[in-house]
Amino acid sequence: MQPDQLTVLFADNGFGVTAHVHGPDTLTDRATTGPGRRYAHVTRPLAQRGLETGVDFGADDYIVVAQLNDGTCLTISPPPEYEYGSHEVPGFPQAWLVTRDNPDNPELFEVVYDSRPKGADARNGGDVTALLAAVDEHLDGLGVPSRQQVQAVRAGAESALHRAGFVPVVRLHETHHRLPAAMVDPGERKATVTRAVDYLRAAGYGFTCPADLIDHRLPPTLPPSRSLAQVGETIAGAGHTREVADALSELTAPGDGVLDQVVGVLHQSASWWEGLGGASDPHYAARLRYIADMADGYVREIRAMRGDLADRHTAHAGRARPTAQATVTAGPDARVLAALATSPTAVRTLTGHPAEAVLTAPAAARAAGPRR
Repeated sequence: MQPDQLTVLFADNGFGVTAHVHGPDTLTDRATTGPGRRYAHVTRPLAQRGLETGVDFGADDYIVVAQLNDGTCLTISPPPEYEYGSHEVPGFPQAWLVTRDNPDNPELFEVVYDSRPKGADARNGGDVTALLAAVDEHLDGLGVPSRQQVQAVRAGAESALHRAGFVPVVRLHETHHRLPAAMVDPGERKATVTRAVDYLRAAGYGFTCPADLIDHRLPPTLPPSRSLAQVGETIAGAGHTREVADALSELTAPGDGVLDQVVGVLHQSASWWEGLGGASDPHYAARLRYIADMADGYVREIRAMRGDLADRHTAHAGRARPTAQATVTAGPDARVLAALATSPTAVRTLTGHPAEAVLTAPAAARAAGPRR
């Protein structure tokens, strides 16, 4: 999955500004509620690979996984001719049939998995673990991104929001980001959203954002590149919680933050060490994994503390100092057009901003418009 397959939706709900990351791996309400929930144990692992899944109900329940990278469809279903026993649990049939086909090419059809009594995988019956293992192996062969690759792309969008100053909100079925609770100044809120939009655009992510949340007078920015020594110096001289939260973001950003990278290196070292061949090497590998898991727990705790500090959004007693205000010049520029633009799969909701008239104008007319 590529960054442009994700779209970050910014919104002001009256209580604060939020940002939701949406993509093929996003669990929908339909996947977690209603009749479709009975197959969530199958659709969720597939959605985590960036596949759009849907559950259709006809004479026989079946799950359709659409839009594979080669244009084919993967259908996972209880075999239609299979007679279910009275003890069967909905969503857990006694056998599975997985087929792959192309609606535009009837000649392309293959059976990927068949655990019917006379099928090649009959020994597995209704075992969902064996089903998903076979489907994963097939998807790997087709070049479908792995769960780790999809998660890395999502983590990139979350990292951009994190570094821009947003705070993560983790719930049972979804994670979103919001501005710090005590950040109430409209100008500062717009500057933070604008910075987040700049970071997302630079990394290739799609986004939609109401025009009134963007300060198009500010110059575009990129995430700062700071050494750990510079991070420490920033914290030592900070007069506001905002400065320390920004500095800690370098350490706690999901995926590419310093601490997450350290945990990743420990896991990689454990995998390497395990195959070294010595009698004690498995012990060292297990110890490294244990340390990495412990460190990962501390990383999450530090990340939560950074969020709490960002929410306070106040000057440090005895260290407060005046901050220079950014000097900007009024006037529209292309930033508004970019903010109103969406990814190819997103739908734009018009906000009434004057720049929308430019978006809907003919291309020739837009080309003659003002440029910065």
